[in-house]
Amino acid sequence: MRLYSIVVMTCYAVWLAVYFYKAVWHPHEYISPLAIDFLPFWSSSSLALHGHAADAYNLAVLEKIESGAIGHSVGILPWLYPPTFLLVVYPFALLPWHVAAVMFLGGTYLVFVKAIHSIIPRREAVFVALAFPGAALVMVSGQNGLMTASLAALGLVALPRRPILAGIAFGILCMKPHLAVLFPLALLCSRSWRALASLSVTALTMLALALAAFGTETLMAFLHNMGMAAGFVQDGRAALARVPSVFSLVKMAHGSTTGAYAAQEMSAIFAAAAVWLAWRRETPYPLRAATLACASLMVSPYLYDYDLAWCGVVVAWYVKHGMTSGWKRGEREWLALLWLMPLTGILVVMHVHFQFLPLILAVTLSMLLRRIALERR
Repeated sequence: MRLYSIVVMTCYAVWLAVYFYKAVWHPHEYISPLAIDFLPFWSSSSLALHGHAADAYNLAVLEKIESGAIGHSVGILPWLYPPTFLLVVYPFALLPWHVAAVMFLGGTYLVFVKAIHSIIPRREAVFVALAFPGAALVMVSGQNGLMTASLAALGLVALPRRPILAGIAFGILCMKPHLAVLFPLALLCSRSWRALASLSVTALTMLALALAAFGTETLMAFLHNMGMAAGFVQDGRAALARVPSVFSLVKMAHGSTTGAYAAQEMSAIFAAAAVWLAWRRETPYPLRAATLACASLMVSPYLYDYDLAWCGVVVAWYVKHGMTSGWKRGEREWLALLWLMPLTGILVVMHVHFQFLPLILAVTLSMLLRRIALERR
């Protein structure tokens, strides 16, 4: 595992060397900046810092800030997050956007590695987490997938012994609500009342602080912009190859929007049922945690490939159980595939024009449920 991870990291280094060679020695050729998706984070925090937080949801105003920061038009890079996430990115406007991006992405990368090491306290886990393709994709795109994955992982690590701390982590995770929706269900099924109360208090406190700091109009603007996010996916303006949801699978197969939503509802019901089955009765905790992390990726139609950083959390918890309880045939090989999965949207799905990633998630969740049934017997 250490050898494979070093090989992958060497490939990353070669890719970066080629990128910077082109950027320095061929400046006349346009090369998209790394971490470009961090621009809306920085631009929104800049607007909030100057007392215009609601304008972060105004695409025309936001685009001016983004273009001014980078020196040319950047296209459509909207701010689609609730006001609570503004609390997180608020300080970054004090720095130039590229410096802020390095701090945010580097910091969340290190926290993610620490979170995986907390699940599997072995040196090999550090190498695997550092080389994880899902982490590389987040770093290159400039997104928050490592942050949300770390919150989920650290919260699940803390839950058995420090439920209040776990609830705080899950409450902060509510800044990306479509990924946090199954966590209250899991806590309810397992009767983790202190964690559930801590989650509720944290989420409500963050929302109250955000509204007090940025105004209630930011919440109204966020709710209005949710329709914009839906429109991007429904109309195909979003790159569906990078949307690993069942909704995207049906749309890429030329299905109707109604049929795509119906299929996504079935996926969400399957995910919720899996969490209920794993958390309502006595189950080895690593399998519970892996089930919750995997199921959380199957609820929303608006999932993006950088959110597949959560696959690293699924793999870590599954491996933790396998290391103590043994392996069934094919499980380790499947986890290797899951570890590689975040890059397949860009490298494979875009070329084959078939969105198979939600099928991999569904098979992984089915494997977890089968393992849970075997353990109970």
